[in-house]
Amino acid sequence: MRKFTKFAAAAAAFTLAATSFGCSAPGAVTIGSGTKTALTVDGYDVRAGIFIYNELSAYDEAAYKIAQKEGTYPSADDIENSRIDDLDASDWIQDKATEYCRQFVATEREFEKVNGSLTADDYTKIDEAVASAKEQDFLSDNGIGEQSIRDLYENNYKLKYLFDYYYGIDKQYGCSEQELKDYYKDNTARIKYLSISLSDSEGNKLEGDELREIEKKIDSYVNQINSVSGDEEKFKEFDKVKADYEEYQKKKQEEATSEAAAEDGSTTDTTVTTTAAADDVWSEEDTTTTTTTTDPFANEVTMAKYTSTTAPVGEAVEVTTSEPTDAEKASTAFNDKVFNDLENYKAVRYDYDSATAYILIKADIEKRMTSDDLWSDEVKENTLNKRYSQDFQDMMKSLADTLSVDKNKKAYKRYAPFKLDLEQS
Repeated sequence: MRKFTKFAAAAAAFTLAATSFGCSAPGAVTIGSGTKTALTVDGYDVRAGIFIYNELSAYDEAAYKIAQKEGTYPSADDIENSRIDDLDASDWIQDKATEYCRQFVATEREFEKVNGSLTADDYTKIDEAVASAKEQDFLSDNGIGEQSIRDLYENNYKLKYLFDYYYGIDKQYGCSEQELKDYYKDNTARIKYLSISLSDSEGNKLEGDELREIEKKIDSYVNQINSVSGDEEKFKEFDKVKADYEEYQKKKQEEATSEAAAEDGSTTDTTVTTTAAADDVWSEEDTTTTTTTTDPFANEVTMAKYTSTTAPVGEAVEVTTSEPTDAEKASTAFNDKVFNDLENYKAVRYDYDSATAYILIKADIEKRMTSDDLWSDEVKENTLNKRYSQDFQDMMKSLADTLSVDKNKKAYKRYAPFKLDLEQS
């Protein structure tokens, strides 16, 4: 399932073809002459195909909401028989689709107001995206034609233009590049970490001599790093510690394998591959990792500060009232440690949970903020999105909310959501 968002400034990532709706239908939806326009918003006739697409998006959102509540993904029948926010599912989906159509028109109107224009490269990408989307049967099966697909893609590129127009560097609601750098530095950490397991290969917590051995090793590693002179030298010393621990792990595994072989009288290959002692506590969205041994920044990651109210434009912010899991609490506490307590160039031990200890060290991220490294155009764009996406969404929503809506009742009845092809692929 793919959750759609209407305010997606990252236009290149917007893919109609990526949705999870089924690719076959008992019969394609046909659009009659009296229902070619599903609704009129502020005098703008919204094609039925755009409305249908927004219904499919709203259906997907409804499925997501129900799955969050129930814990399992619902069938189309489950959704049809559900109530969402005190509304029948069908009414909720059409109301949401109407809201999306208003947002679509708000983008068109604002783009006209500022005399916006798309580039030749934009149109080339739109053409490529439309050609790809046309190959998806679920679109045509649901009555979404080529022009509607094109309108949707163009609208998304117009939305990105408006974000850049209002919230770009030195723009009306944006900030200077220096202010953006300061924001990035406040919300991004440059760190190295070593995960050390406090459990054996079967998951049992270490005790006695084994525990004392690993505790002593952790203390010695921290002291080894901190005893080095020079900030960046401390950061580099971490790599020696990491290599030593990996060699230690390898030897321990070889010893365990040999002992097991001796007990059952067999001969066993003692060549092993070492793995991390515990799962990393960052997702791919949170980190950028360098892996090549020749890279001067090998073993480093950049870690994003957790925020609860913002997300890059084009990504949904999910709000949940459920109690955080132990894993979520541990991850949040770790993030707080890095951003609120960890000093630059001072290695520390951090107990992530009862089974895992980390050796951590943080460095000055500004030393890497150059155009060919961490301060690239892509990073600038992503940082603007992170900082201003919610403000931009609020602005566009306020514009959309002022637009009048005249529904075509025949179209709303003809394209009721559960008359569409909603089979899962």
